[in-house]
Amino acid sequence: MVTDCQCRWPFVNWAQIREVQRKVDRTWQNARMKTRYLLVADSLEDLNPRFDLGVCLSTELLARGISVDFLDLPATDPDQPSESYLSALPVREVLSSDASRVPFWELGPERIADVAEYRVVLQRKDPPVDDGFISRTRHFESVPEEIVQINRPPATYELSEHTTALRYPEFAAPTSVCTSLEEVEEAVRSTAGEVVLKPENTYCGIGVTFVESTVSKQALRTYWEQWQPHIIVQPYLDAIESSGDLRILTINERVLGSVLRVPAAGSRLANLHQGATAAALEPSARQIEACRVVAKDLNPLGLHLLGLDFIGEHLTEVNFTSPTTIVQINEVKGIRADIELVDELERMWRERLNV
Repeated sequence: MVTDCQCRWPFVNWAQIREVQRKVDRTWQNARMKTRYLLVADSLEDLNPRFDLGVCLSTELLARGISVDFLDLPATDPDQPSESYLSALPVREVLSSDASRVPFWELGPERIADVAEYRVVLQRKDPPVDDGFISRTRHFESVPEEIVQINRPPATYELSEHTTALRYPEFAAPTSVCTSLEEVEEAVRSTAGEVVLKPENTYCGIGVTFVESTVSKQALRTYWEQWQPHIIVQPYLDAIESSGDLRILTINERVLGSVLRVPAAGSRLANLHQGATAAALEPSARQIEACRVVAKDLNPLGLHLLGLDFIGEHLTEVNFTSPTTIVQINEVKGIRADIELVDELERMWRERLNV
């Protein structure tokens, strides 16, 4: 059958155009049919369902009929080309998920998967951001843009969670990033009162210590030798004693919720892994504005899921490697932030497909 268009443009290769259109249609159809998420995380024995966002999300995803695969990132071989790495991922399907159960996951047998099978890749490998972290995570820089990746490297290891707040001086707590023992001593001596020392490349309060500005140089040397090459020095903010440490969890520019972390009796560490307790507290207008400014800056870098920490009105950290507290937000606020997060991930995926 000769169409009107073919009569008007007889020199056009219509058969070739139809074949290209069929390929495009198949591509879009396959993309729409993707119903799998990939959860990239630490080894199974290192996951704690009491805090783990990935475990929480897997329960909601399965309830929606969306399949979830688990990739034990530390068990993968980083010494191969990215194309080979991403096309032969040793994954196990999460058959069921229940954080109150032991074990919290029922997993299927290992199979080899291609990253192209997934609509969303959830990066949940905890720090430290060391050579092992980078050598494996770097492969995911090659994941196609149509696949939603939360959060996308290389920003996850090119930026530091402990120092990113310094990009926003109007909100950040006073902070010195020291690269030598001499710089550490100078920063400590120039701070009035008590001082907080923390390594740049740890998490969950590991390595955080409190000293007076008159602390001995030998004590500083010992700390430096253990935690070099970068040490964060900040004044102690006594607001933590009266109002704790507020974590605000955001996806893009949406606030999913907040939770106040109150140090345990006799402790100053407002970290849930270090015994702090969770309580409800609504963010202030200034804190919400800080979240908006940070998200607007970091989202274009591929950092969409953020955990922003505040002591009083001071922004102290911006967490993006594997931010947590969604379980605690649900508990203290009586909401389902995990549902809202999955809704947003699905929206992002549909937006990239223009469907």
